[in-house]
Amino acid sequence: MSSVALNPLLFSLLRFGLFGGKNPFDEGAAVPDDAGWQHLFDDAKHQAVSALLYDAILMLPKGQRPPRRVLFHFTTLTQSIEHDNELRHNVLLEFSNDMRRRLDLSIFVVKGSSLADYYPQPLHRECGDNDLFTGHDTSKVAALLESDGVSVDRKDPRHLTFTFRGVTFESHNYLLYHGDEPQWSAQPFHDGLYHLPPAQEAFFLAMHAEHHAVFFHQPLLLRTLLDWCMLLRSPEFHYEDLELLKKGTDVEAFADLLTAYCRQLLDGQLCVGTALNLHGVTLSDFEKIYLHCPRRHPLAFIRVLRRSWKYLRFGRQYRAIYGVGMFRRFYCNNLVVAFRNRFHLSSSGTQFPEQH
Repeated sequence: MSSVALNPLLFSLLRFGLFGGKNPFDEGAAVPDDAGWQHLFDDAKHQAVSALLYDAILMLPKGQRPPRRVLFHFTTLTQSIEHDNELRHNVLLEFSNDMRRRLDLSIFVVKGSSLADYYPQPLHRECGDNDLFTGHDTSKVAALLESDGVSVDRKDPRHLTFTFRGVTFESHNYLLYHGDEPQWSAQPFHDGLYHLPPAQEAFFLAMHAEHHAVFFHQPLLLRTLLDWCMLLRSPEFHYEDLELLKKGTDVEAFADLLTAYCRQLLDGQLCVGTALNLHGVTLSDFEKIYLHCPRRHPLAFIRVLRRSWKYLRFGRQYRAIYGVGMFRRFYCNNLVVAFRNRFHLSSSGTQFPEQH
């Protein structure tokens, strides 16, 4: 089963650039040749951390930086990321002002724009679209957009998808997947926007990342690991708040494993002193389960074989993490989700939170 190999130098440079780690080239790592830098550029692009790596490269002494040709690629891509993020954010503010004026609705941002704010340079955290939590106001948003001639995709019961001023939006009825929605809190963000407090943001990020890794067989990106570090480094974050949220959920063990993995690979000071229950699962197994995923095969039969082999190979670890075997968990979940999607059922916890 082939999978995308992780690049240790990419981890080392990001640890150096974002978390005060040592310069890997001063610690004995060889400075890459032209081909090595190009390979690192391609890896960073795949992991959606190109601009963040560029920031780290600019912290290196000039003699350790990539050649002019590769550095030009980094500079150009970083400028493009900045431009796209500025455009996306400006359109978000326009949409927010429109909703406030016409529906008296305050916009609640989740994922990309909210997570970017935890970074030293928010415009360098790559984002794809604008994710909103609109709860029971989602239908009003859809009706208003459609009255303006905007096409709204309602196929997914969790969220609407639409394009506003050339930017893709997802407007969520609810955020989680199994009817286990907590009571979300709204915290003032900036520019009249709201977002989740750090512990709730971390809980949602863990649920989102775990769900996509397990049920869509998508590997955790390095960007997600950095998001996790940035959230947990926030002065407002307290691990005990996350403990209360995740207790008894799908990510009770996953979040602790993710924290331990990030502490080992990226930020050695992350949640130091916090007792993490790894349930006897090694960080090497965590990496193989959640970060080593083959590219999607076009044949469903091959996909089933790959998934089944992984469930058998790591059966003990899956049971330790989830308390149940993955064959039962995966296929039972798929039946439940298919039933909900078929009849457009949603959980009861979809109310828009009070804004304090």
